[in-house]
Amino acid sequence: MNNFGHFSLALAWLLSLCGVLAGIYGSTKGKYRWVQSAANATLLVFILNSLAFLALAYLFIANDYSNQYVWQFSNRSMPVMYKVSAIWGGMAGSMLLWCLMLSLSCAVVALKVVNYPLGLRGWLLATLNSSSLFFLSVTFFATNPFEFLNAPFIPPDGNGLNPILQNPFMAIHPPMLYAGFTTFAVPYAFCMAALLSGDLSNTWLRLTRRWTLLAWMFLTAGIVLGGYWAYIELGWGGFWAWDPVENASFLPWLTGTAFLHSSMVQQRKNMLKFWNVWLIIITYALTVFGTFLTRSGVVQSVHAFASTDVGWIFLVYLGLVLLLALILTYFKRSQLSSSRKIESFFSREAAFLVNNLIFLSVCFATFWGVMFPVFSEALTGQKQAVGVPFFNAVNVPIFLLMVFMMGIGPLIAWRKASLLSLRKTFLFPFLGGILFSLFLLWGGIHDFYPLLSYGLSFFVLMTIMGEFHRGVRAQRNSAETERSYAQDFLSMLGRHTNRYAGHLVHFGVLVMVVAITASMAHKVEREFAISLNEDFSIGRYVLTLKEIKQRQLENYEGLYALVAVSSNQDKKHLGYLRPELRFYTRNQETTTEVAIRKTAREDLYLILAGLDDTGQGAAMKVYINPLQSWLWLGALIVILGTFIVILPKDRERFKAKRILTEGV
Repeated sequence: MNNFGHFSLALAWLLSLCGVLAGIYGSTKGKYRWVQSAANATLLVFILNSLAFLALAYLFIANDYSNQYVWQFSNRSMPVMYKVSAIWGGMAGSMLLWCLMLSLSCAVVALKVVNYPLGLRGWLLATLNSSSLFFLSVTFFATNPFEFLNAPFIPPDGNGLNPILQNPFMAIHPPMLYAGFTTFAVPYAFCMAALLSGDLSNTWLRLTRRWTLLAWMFLTAGIVLGGYWAYIELGWGGFWAWDPVENASFLPWLTGTAFLHSSMVQQRKNMLKFWNVWLIIITYALTVFGTFLTRSGVVQSVHAFASTDVGWIFLVYLGLVLLLALILTYFKRSQLSSSRKIESFFSREAAFLVNNLIFLSVCFATFWGVMFPVFSEALTGQKQAVGVPFFNAVNVPIFLLMVFMMGIGPLIAWRKASLLSLRKTFLFPFLGGILFSLFLLWGGIHDFYPLLSYGLSFFVLMTIMGEFHRGVRAQRNSAETERSYAQDFLSMLGRHTNRYAGHLVHFGVLVMVVAITASMAHKVEREFAISLNEDFSIGRYVLTLKEIKQRQLENYEGLYALVAVSSNQDKKHLGYLRPELRFYTRNQETTTEVAIRKTAREDLYLILAGLDDTGQGAAMKVYINPLQSWLWLGALIVILGTFIVILPKDRERFKAKRILTEGV
């Protein structure tokens, strides 16, 4: 099976090279049989990557420790779920997963390539296969997961997976994140095909709209799942620490979000062509940069793989991608110039441009914070890192400006908004935001940033509600029969699904903003020691230690505390929490398993630090995280709204067919 997987990778690499050459030859010579050959090669690359992945999965499940990668990241006592997730627990397997997911996106494009304009097809397939070729080259030549163990005998057991990765959410977080990264290769390939073919009309942008939304949805889900894993596994009471690898996934999310907004201006007003080309190129480049950060060892992170010597390969590829993009955009600069200009600062075009600048400002500040240790070491010889205070101080004000623009951008008029329309749309939401902030100030919230965040969120909420109400009112005025408000509301949603699903996404973001603000501004944190049957009061809760016990499982030894939770007011029993310390015998590592009581109001988050000096009590740490559950709910709303936008509609199918026919 080792040899089978190795041979599958070799064939996949060879066919991806054939796909690049056939696509280029077919496009330059106008021989579209070669383009079809490139499409066939692309499909075969996906099949071979799938076979290689299944071969590695079989080696893990079968406990075949003749394979070095299996021996390094698995052991017999691990549950089957973690043996499967161990495939992407290390450098080599994660690169194989990347190749598989990238080849899946490429294969879907290859299956539909006959529907695309002739001039784009060959360059599109050549670009996609060049991306596959690069990642397959790294996987096959530098980090091959099918190497035999260099030992005089086959060990009876393996080293095992890092204990903090033995969590159900780590089984789905990396695949979801990689799906976002690799799907962004498709709009990038369409963009490069447009540049190479000279067809810089809006066709490539329309064809990539759903691909971009899909990539953005996957990446959003992956980032949130990673935050949830950190929240329940790492035992520090938070979900985002501005860690370098967290930031590496956040950077393409920022530019991808900017591209989604900016592309609407090009489709509606034929503007910002140059912006859109470079936004999607930078987004793809940042996905490559993220893999470089994770696998090069230039930054230290709990999320990063062990330091390897493959970082330079990513930098070379990244340099080639940017150099080719620079050359192409220079020679196509006249075609990328906008035929129209922004007529007024008070217009939707200007608002979206400002929105882009905000996203890029956050992106630059985050990039600077990530790379500051590298820059400081190169200039001074000493590696100096920036921490959470830097990122919060720089990015929080920009994020709040972003929230404000979220209420302005979608509702302001195209071309030029009159003072009358601005007053009708924004006066009451603006006053409502101010009054809501004053109410919170009266209620005891005195810090500036929380007040501003809550006030802006209320302002945006009112603009969204006002937009829904205006839509229903227009629906009622145009209806021939009398219907209820609810019926007109549903009818409006059915007729303008994408528009109001976009507002749903913004509403989900608002929910997340409020939850993040509450968790940052109003968190309560305490460390304490407690003996058996002793009480400890915090906030609305009384914690009572009932017992401390040990347990032995096949994969680890556990020490857990049983803690009763009751109300501080009426002493009503609310349930039990069982925080635990685990010692993984094979890895010789200890992990903290937190216990969380979740309510709509707050999370009670309890950590067992160890036994006290007597051995009869426990040292613990507790957090009260306000509105924490609303963060995850807001993320689900964002993903739901994006999914609704992605779903095809009958009118759009007809429109897409007409566009493609005209493009051909």
